[in-house]
Amino acid sequence: MLTLESTTPAEEGANGLSTLLEGTASMLRAVTRFRPEEDFIRYALDNSAIVAVTDVRGTITYVNGTFCEISGYTQSELIGSNHRMLKSGLHDTDFFRAMYREIAQGRIWHGEICNRRKDGSLYWVDTTIVPHISEKGKADSYTSIRFDITARKQLEVELRASKEHLKHLANHDPLTDLPNRRCFQEFVEATVARHAGAGRSFHLALLDVDTFKEINDSFGHHAGDQLLQTVAARLTAHCPRDGFIARLGGDEFGIILSDASPAAAATILEGILQSLRQPIEIGVNTRRSSASLGVAVFPRDGRNSEALMKAADLALYHAKSLGRDRYELFQPTLREAAERRSELLVEIEDGLRRDSFLLHYQPIVARNGGQISLEALMRWRHPQRGLLTPGAFEEGFSDPAVHAALGLFMLERVFQDFSRSPARDLPLGRIAMNLTNSDFRSDAFVDRFFALCTETGISPQRFSVEVTEGMFLGSHQKRVEDGLQRLHDAGVEIALDDFGTGYASLTHLRQLPLDRLKIDRSFVSNMATSREDRAIVRGIVDIAHSLGKLVTAEGVETLEQVDLLCAMGCDHLQGWHFGKACAPDRLRDVLSSLVF
Repeated sequence: MLTLESTTPAEEGANGLSTLLEGTASMLRAVTRFRPEEDFIRYALDNSAIVAVTDVRGTITYVNGTFCEISGYTQSELIGSNHRMLKSGLHDTDFFRAMYREIAQGRIWHGEICNRRKDGSLYWVDTTIVPHISEKGKADSYTSIRFDITARKQLEVELRASKEHLKHLANHDPLTDLPNRRCFQEFVEATVARHAGAGRSFHLALLDVDTFKEINDSFGHHAGDQLLQTVAARLTAHCPRDGFIARLGGDEFGIILSDASPAAAATILEGILQSLRQPIEIGVNTRRSSASLGVAVFPRDGRNSEALMKAADLALYHAKSLGRDRYELFQPTLREAAERRSELLVEIEDGLRRDSFLLHYQPIVARNGGQISLEALMRWRHPQRGLLTPGAFEEGFSDPAVHAALGLFMLERVFQDFSRSPARDLPLGRIAMNLTNSDFRSDAFVDRFFALCTETGISPQRFSVEVTEGMFLGSHQKRVEDGLQRLHDAGVEIALDDFGTGYASLTHLRQLPLDRLKIDRSFVSNMATSREDRAIVRGIVDIAHSLGKLVTAEGVETLEQVDLLCAMGCDHLQGWHFGKACAPDRLRDVLSSLVF
């Protein structure tokens, strides 16, 4: 077999190489059939290709110098040896059988072959094998012409590796090296199709890290990244081999348990939660963390990926609402509640457009007979359900954007109600408004407050804002404190509402710009019969006064409560005993008939 192996650069291109090979093969076929002298052809090809000749059994009978150079063998080592000495092991038996089937029938074979050099390294050659047909019409030897394409094959390997790398980047999270949301979505869809066809179920879980934002804000993004990497490692360690874990974004992870029974899934999920409760090293600090999980089951909770993800998300939201650090299975009632909430939000938006919201005002009476203040309380004139208090649509407050819109409405309406007669001329103290974190999502609320003061001529000192302790524990704590400080500096009174029912109250009294405490109605309602509640109320009054702050008691409904509170020195009282909240056009009559 005559073999030609060229050192022609791979850059000459596949088209030119194929043309050269076919042309050379045609010439060789013509020569081997009609000219017994091959010396000249071998001489010509020796300068451009690698040439070798073997007999029909594969024994090498001729090699040119270029063949020796690329293979690393001498001519004497090659002549008389079988061509299998060059075998790399990359091609299987079927590959060579197909090749020999072609050339044994007198047909030219063309393909790419990987050979092994004498030193053990591999090289690739683009090979054309031309059978020599004897006068009897049978192949009696094979001439092969080869061109070195090792550089091209190496480039192909690098390109494939690059494509695989890019594919990995497109489908994996760079921080944890877990599959990303895109990959998770594709896996869920494939799992749905596979299990639907087999009539099997699987579990889909969504996980949120409960303490991520706190650690991220307290120790910096590097600590947050370290926490997420630790969570990813622990999830991987506790997930079964047939499970699938992905980081979906932020502190959210997705988990698929393909073949776990309900009992097995419960064990796995409890194990995951337990592992995440273990201490985590964050730099030089050791912190404890936890996670919440929402779980949906296919096909019970959804028959496609979108329905399953929504179901798991609702279950996750439910787990968080129950205190976090737990997992909850999806229940149909969660979807019903979500749909009701969605409908409620649409109705609230529609109510804001139709001006269906209004404010009622409840008197706040001074113990010493001073000016009466008012608390603005929102009402909704619902087209079907009538006049509603906030308790009837409190689910709408869970949406920050809707809550902020309601807050701005309240602000505008308070100024509107008291910048016109008859309410403008009433002898009133302060007008109190209830604020939430949503009112401090940006500077819009506080900026608008000062703009309205300028537009209407109503002084900031005519207002009080009521806040709760929970507002100082969230992610917007600094923004809330800055906004309150701006209001306080302008003369707005700051009142801490529902005092005694939240967290770290005494710390807040010392650190925040608070002027007044409002005793929660739960303490006032039982104080006539409960010695403990009386002691709590008395303690709150004493603490507030010792810190130079005023006190208002909410939920005052009986004369006995009035007497007890006055005896304790409570500064202001508010409740149905003095009057229910009313529309602004009824305020004059209500205030004139008010009896202490």
